[in-house]
Amino acid sequence: MEFKLIQAAFNGDLRRFKRLAKMLDMGRGRLGKFVREARLEGVPKLEGVGVMHAAAASGSLAMCTYLVETLQLDVNDVTDDGSTALFNAVELGNLDIIKYLLDHGANPDHAMICGLTPLHCAAGFGHCAIVKELLAKGAYVDPVSVYGTPLHIAALEGKDNTLKILLDHDADCNRVVNGKTPLLVAKRAASERCVELLVEAGADDSILTDFLGAAIIGSAERLNSMLEEIDTNHHVPDDEPLLAHMGDGGKALLDAHECRKKRPDWPKACYRQGTALMLLKDYLSACEALFDGLKLDPGNAEIEDALRYPLSHPVMLQLIIVTLCFTGNNF
Repeated sequence: MEFKLIQAAFNGDLRRFKRLAKMLDMGRGRLGKFVREARLEGVPKLEGVGVMHAAAASGSLAMCTYLVETLQLDVNDVTDDGSTALFNAVELGNLDIIKYLLDHGANPDHAMICGLTPLHCAAGFGHCAIVKELLAKGAYVDPVSVYGTPLHIAALEGKDNTLKILLDHDADCNRVVNGKTPLLVAKRAASERCVELLVEAGADDSILTDFLGAAIIGSAERLNSMLEEIDTNHHVPDDEPLLAHMGDGGKALLDAHECRKKRPDWPKACYRQGTALMLLKDYLSACEALFDGLKLDPGNAEIEDALRYPLSHPVMLQLIIVTLCFTGNNF
């Protein structure tokens, strides 16, 4: 019965949906409860999908309106992989559904377990109007996922139309994620127009763009001291315990970003951003955030301890050596 209910929602068949919902409720007067609890199980890649997700995927505004306004379902209900109805609407490319969901409380910055947000998806699909709508509703332009920022995704997919919109909204064209900037991604994807737009926006031609930045110049002694303390045979903490401790990296990063916007001079906000970036394995950006915290509070033991983890990562050690060659610093 639950499968048929979700199927009716997906088909946008409101009459059949109402009939099935009443049968499921059996006159107990808890229609919303039973509809809310209906889920797909045992279906690959669709685990945890409910009627809200199916309705958004159907493109039926009438179905979505009934679920939200009559049954009062949560527009931010999540599947097992962390996606919401907004993701389904973005994938479908239905701007009317997207506007309705956003106007009724959908979180434009909600991240899936992998860190992807609706903006990542819209940028990758090349949905210009949707990218503009999400940004107009306050979506953060540079959320980090395991695949990079929305700018990385647009560059990867060769979507110069959405890439330009992101750049016009001050997306960071030099953001390094997993050792790659959007420019490097665009070059590897052979997207000439994306490369042109990124260069015009000031993209650096080095994957080491802004790596440690002023931290290397202004805090050489501190960095040297910390590197000396790191035993090359030191055991780097496993990612799994870190995941269990920190939770969803995408959500943690969004929370940290909001915290830094509200309290830019608070070292703890830098610490939170750095640890969230570590969870997403963006060690370069994590170092930058943690060094920002040290600038605000030199000698902060908590931040220094956190910084030892990304600096002890083998990839980071290699990048530090290359960076020193480029900058000419002698540590």
